[in-house]
Amino acid sequence: MKTKLVVFDVDGTITDSAKVITDCVSLALAELGLEPQTPQQLKRWVGPPLSVSFRDYTAIPENDIDNAIATYRSYYADRMLDAPLFPGIRNVLQQLQQAGMPMAVATSKIERMATPILEHHDIAKHFQHIAGSREDEPNQTKASVIADALSRMRADGYDTEGAIMIGDRIHDVEGAHENNMPTIGILWSGTDKSEFETACCTAKTPADLLHLLEFDAS
Repeated sequence: MKTKLVVFDVDGTITDSAKVITDCVSLALAELGLEPQTPQQLKRWVGPPLSVSFRDYTAIPENDIDNAIATYRSYYADRMLDAPLFPGIRNVLQQLQQAGMPMAVATSKIERMATPILEHHDIAKHFQHIAGSREDEPNQTKASVIADALSRMRADGYDTEGAIMIGDRIHDVEGAHENNMPTIGILWSGTDKSEFETACCTAKTPADLLHLLEFDAS
């Protein structure tokens, strides 16, 4: 698929953050007095915006969601650098950068946390912009974060007409659709392929992703 710009999700796409996220969710649920969840239920929390997860996966009242998110983030702040990169993803970013491919990040993770995570792994340098959720807008959708990333790239003079989203959950696909972008759904984090029914295609491995993205690697 020919593309002029690539937008990456973070959790479940670049970083193998499932254990960190699910551990922090369990701690937050316990502190908030909410019912504990099974390992299978906790997997649902990896990827979607926190506002969506607390709304859909708990019985917490809507007006308490902001506090629940703050509780989760208090645990996550101490553990966020523990999530490793998926094997092979560093090579993907290096090859795309060497080919001159503009890249951005659009993550539901709060932006002030996303940036140091990517810096910790020495990959922030590959991205022109890192867009994440804002603390003053806790109910941001994935579509709005993607729109923010594209807006920043356009402000720098990049052509976003041929942009493509790379993500591991249906929220990435839906958010990209709202921005008139195709999505490559990635399967290396274990997402059920059914979430990518409206994606343009799927990649089983980072190496597969490189084959799907048409770019000049010379």
